[in-house]
Amino acid sequence: MTPIPSFKGDLTPEWFTSILKLAEDNHVESVDLQPLGEQDSVSGYIYRAKLSYQYKTQDTPESVVLKLPHPRNHRTPWLLEAYRNEVMFYRNIAPTVGIPVPRHIHSDIEAETGDYVLVIEDFPDSTNVRDETGATQEQAYKLLEYMARLHAKHWQDTEMGSKILGFENSINLLYGGLSRTSVFLSRFSQYIQPEELKVFQAMPVGFKAAVQPLLESPKTLVHNDYAMKNILMVDRDGEHIFVLVDWANLRWGPGARDLGFFIMTSVPPHLRPGGEWAYLRHYWERLRSEGVSDYSFERLLGDYRRCIIMDMARIVNFGGGEYFSSMYESITRHLIRGLTGSARELNLISLLEI
Repeated sequence: MTPIPSFKGDLTPEWFTSILKLAEDNHVESVDLQPLGEQDSVSGYIYRAKLSYQYKTQDTPESVVLKLPHPRNHRTPWLLEAYRNEVMFYRNIAPTVGIPVPRHIHSDIEAETGDYVLVIEDFPDSTNVRDETGATQEQAYKLLEYMARLHAKHWQDTEMGSKILGFENSINLLYGGLSRTSVFLSRFSQYIQPEELKVFQAMPVGFKAAVQPLLESPKTLVHNDYAMKNILMVDRDGEHIFVLVDWANLRWGPGARDLGFFIMTSVPPHLRPGGEWAYLRHYWERLRSEGVSDYSFERLLGDYRRCIIMDMARIVNFGGGEYFSSMYESITRHLIRGLTGSARELNLISLLEI
């Protein structure tokens, strides 16, 4: 059995030879590891491994992407859950989602400690933009079409729902984090517009009642971190496609969860001068064209408003947490900017009034 690597130094040519199941007369001769993304990442460490072989075949990848966890003393319950989630997704669910995702190559996990490794297909020629840059309008509409296809594929699929963590768990975790609202506001209130500030201040009391109706909404597989940072742009045979990565947070819940987070994080405010309505309508129409006929636009709008409340709780949890760094501050400020105008446009405060 191939051991789970404990650190970067364990990623030897011999280890890759073992997990790639090469022919007996072939082996990996050298490995060039290159870090991807932020070194102070939220979930762990990501590398591109460039591989050379005794001899190259059509089936031997020139490079792969590899993920390792944070050290054990930095692994929160949320991280342990995220590691299990992503391994489960690539092993069991990835081929069924109806949109491009990386191919699973190898994974292993020790459930109790969270020691794990995930090796997936690399797209070395892909491009990626930061959430702060955001999508173009053309990209935004296209990515809403991908989202609708993803959601329609397992809409109300109870068998799939039995395999994935449910939405109630997310509500309870976010609610628990609202005890840090005062810490969050002490750090960020100067960046928050008055309408949004009222909503943040009201959430510790009104949050659960505001989002509880989401438990009765139609459910599907949601990525739960659908943002430009997790979307690769790939040119395949002259066609521009998007590849969705980082499935550690997937949940079984309302599709509006992805919709709200994507618009907040990745559609710049200058592309929505009249609010979110055009984007909501485009997603809903594409959802219907993919075969979902039992979900009215009015129901979507109600779910969307409540999911924005959940996103605001997510911001409090992120920006008010005990572990806080310059990266966390930058991400939180970007999320706050993405919210600007939503409280008034969607009358969010009315959902929180007891």
